Amino acid sequence: MSEWGSVNGWLAIAGLAIGTFLIRYSFIGFLAGRRLSPLAERALQLAVPAIFAALVIPLVVMHNGELNWATRYPHAIGMVAAGVYAWWRGGMLIPIIIGMAVMHGVSALR
Repeated sequence: MSEWGSVNGWLAIAGLAIGTFLIRYSFIGFLAGRRLSPLAERALQLAVPAIFAALVIPLVVMHNGELNWATRYPHAIGMVAAGVYAWWRGGMLIPIIIGMAVMHGVSALR
């Protein structure tokens, strides 16, 4: 094996680069200047919060890959408080501050 890796490794990198480009170009290039249906526009609007929730919720409720409420309940309570405030009033900065304050407050009480 050479210093630069194997041929199969470089082929995998090239394939992933081309695949990533095509996925991104499909939205930017193919849909440029075209109107989407209202259902498709709504689905794209909801995609970002869904992806964010899918990334954040496991970090909040899991510890070392396992569901562990004994150590993670302050985080979950802070997340719920931030979510309720964001749903009620909107915004982004104030819900984050409220979630952090609740989480640290609950952590200080235990």
